[in-house]
Amino acid sequence: MVPLFLLAAAAAVSAPAGVADPDIPGMVTALEYSPEARAAGRSTAATIEIRVDPTGRPQDCKVVSALGDAHLARDVCKIASSKRYNPARLRDGTPAFAVVTTLVRLYVPGPATQDIAAARLQPVAEVKVAQLRGNAASEDVTLVTTVDPSGKVIECGPKLEEQRSLAEAICTHTGLFHPAIVKDENGQPMPYIAESLVRAWATKN
Repeated sequence: MVPLFLLAAAAAVSAPAGVADPDIPGMVTALEYSPEARAAGRSTAATIEIRVDPTGRPQDCKVVSALGDAHLARDVCKIASSKRYNPARLRDGTPAFAVVTTLVRLYVPGPATQDIAAARLQPVAEVKVAQLRGNAASEDVTLVTTVDPSGKVIECGPKLEEQRSLAEAICTHTGLFHPAIVKDENGQPMPYIAESLVRAWATKN
């Protein structure tokens, strides 16, 4: 099973430099970058949204945006959907649905793929805060939220513990969140856990 990192920090990616660089380790590996696509120079930086049910089975995957080859981006979703994941869990330990947006890059290193190599997951929202660590101008924070069956955020916190103070400040901006209602295979609304990247800007340095 592939670990779906929702309540703990993600581990470092171990893959040949430039060949396969998923932001969730194990979601797409270097071996799954087909030799045919590589030989043809087909590369992509695909932002995908994957929905995983409480048993760890992918329920849905969609390409949110793609840089480079659109067909390869769709292949990324097919690969991610073929895996099993460790279920996300609510605070009480109950397995839950998860909705995660992440970036997967498949590319052959070289001048033609520099933009794909440099691609990063883009924030879904931006907020202003009084000050950031080290007097930085901006900082990206991955928030982990728990959403109830009605689509209301009931918990919000950081993916990385060292960003807790900043995440808690961002979580007070309730207008940032527009959660969807997630339903099980019987059409019943279910609670779920989601990850979202938010960029904080300092109003003063």
